[in-house]
Amino acid sequence: MDAGANIRDTKAILDAKAVIAKCALSMASVLEGSQADAERFAMWLSGEAQCGWEREVRLRTARLNEARGELMRKQMQPTADGRPPSTVDERKAVARAEAALADAEGRLRRTRYWVMEFQRVLANFRAGMGALGTFVDQVAPSAVASLNRMAASVDAYLAAQASPIVDSSSEGVTPMDPTASMRRSGSEDQADDEVRS
Repeated sequence: MDAGANIRDTKAILDAKAVIAKCALSMASVLEGSQADAERFAMWLSGEAQCGWEREVRLRTARLNEARGELMRKQMQPTADGRPPSTVDERKAVARAEAALADAEGRLRRTRYWVMEFQRVLANFRAGMGALGTFVDQVAPSAVASLNRMAASVDAYLAAQASPIVDSSSEGVTPMDPTASMRRSGSEDQADDEVRS
């Protein structure tokens, strides 16, 4: 058998409202921060990172050309005995410069790929955060308003329970016995007795 709500105050409702409001504020802060971080990273990736690797490719291409020029000069210098000169060091420098250029070109390719890919990832992130944004913008304020109405209703109920209702028209009248109102009048009881006999 249901014993009723037995509500004595609105503390639990107000506590729940405070938790929802605090949660919504925290989520809003996290959403704004994460979106700002994602936007900053996208700008860095398409700006500074890509430009940095483009600059590095140009620099390493110039170093490779210098190393190749040194190799060609060395190959054209004859030795005292007329044999071709040793170009081991120059060839190693050219190989190092080629490897450095290939590394920079690979990193530039990957950076350009991620400039495009990150836009797709960012769009998915925004779509995924949409439900959380809806909670922050719509669900939480609606829940707080509902809890405010609930607390007001409970306060009104408790105020009504605390003050007895006095009806001025019934002053001086003695209350009736509740069992008496359920009994039939004497003539009806006699008629029932006659029918039974």
